[in-house]
Amino acid sequence: MLISLLAGVLTGCLLAIPPGPINFAVFETSMKGQRRAAFRLAAGAVAGDSFYCLVAIIYQLSTELLELVKIVFSAFGGLFLIGLGVYYIWVRKCPLPAAGLPPDPRDHPDHAHQGHFITGLLLALSNPFYIVVMIAVTELYYSVGVLYLHMGNNLAFLIGIQAGTFLWLWTIGKFVQLNRHHLGDIGARVRGFCGWAFLGFGLYMTAKFFKLVF
Repeated sequence: MLISLLAGVLTGCLLAIPPGPINFAVFETSMKGQRRAAFRLAAGAVAGDSFYCLVAIIYQLSTELLELVKIVFSAFGGLFLIGLGVYYIWVRKCPLPAAGLPPDPRDHPDHAHQGHFITGLLLALSNPFYIVVMIAVTELYYSVGVLYLHMGNNLAFLIGIQAGTFLWLWTIGKFVQLNRHHLGDIGARVRGFCGWAFLGFGLYMTAKFFKLVF
């Protein structure tokens, strides 16, 4: 069970490293000094990845579930990311804080609301092809004996996935918060890049949806 837990931590961390929507969102909120918002974004992403991890395990019982998940979340994810990209590029015009300024006063419990958790969850769920990688990884672990059909073993792996994903996102947030005064000059460019990245991911997911359906 300990091996399954450690394998989950390593897998969660490695799968969270490639640049994606949630990484950009955590970076942007951390640049503004919104620690609680970044924390809740990361927690939402962990919940989304946990869902896909569960689907990957259940996939052992029903292969039809995978196609349904891919179709539904490709459509949803594409539209969500396109809307988020449009919001970042053309609607959200307020500038990031200048280098050296204290944390944003909006980083208050009243402002770090559940909407940040939901946003993190939706950003994680907007990439249904994460589950394809997760299925490949779990099948490999089953074949070499790291995982086996036992509830405690699979639960340990799931907890490890959660810990690894959160560890990476927390590291991003902490690094940005500690180096905001050095990163301030690129903050505005990062926000614009985030918007275009969200838009690009959204168009890609929408194209995948039409390919799956038609």
